[in-house]
Amino acid sequence: MKTGNFITIFCAWLVSLTLGQAATQLPLSIETLTDKAEAIVHGKVSGMTCKRDASGRIFTKVQLKLTETLKGKPSGEQFEVVHGGGILGGKRTRSVADPKFKVGEEVVVFVVFNSRGEAIPVGMNQGRFEVFRSIESGEAMVRNPFHGLAKRNDARTVFKRALGQAQSLTLSELKRRIRRTAK
Repeated sequence: MKTGNFITIFCAWLVSLTLGQAATQLPLSIETLTDKAEAIVHGKVSGMTCKRDASGRIFTKVQLKLTETLKGKPSGEQFEVVHGGGILGGKRTRSVADPKFKVGEEVVVFVVFNSRGEAIPVGMNQGRFEVFRSIESGEAMVRNPFHGLAKRNDARTVFKRALGQAQSLTLSELKRRIRRTAK
């Protein structure tokens, strides 16, 4: 295969990933996420377990060690979030819109509670903000698929720029907007 053809096919694949994300989700503003959320928590992922429900679907339980509750009344130091998909045995299931969590990472999560009282991220991956430190300033920054700067290797970077969403977002600014909206 010629290099030019490979590059064209690769670029088309990246665009399809980006457009696939846009086609499956309508971007929710931070204010809309705040209004829809029954609770908003800031914490660190302390553990994850995958299970199968009675219908055979795989789901993941994510345990958070709470740093702060920004909305709602979660009790205790630990908080559990549940989302679809995961890896169980040799079987992996996942949607492009499922939130991704990693043990040890710091996150802000917007949740609603299902009929079983389990916390579910609002807007799937839109309800999860990764907290990271700016290389230049060391300041705490946040990002999700539609807010904040994308990772350098993230195919959604082009999509965010096209929508005017490729702007940095600090953790303090996210919290300010949450508190202003939650009043």
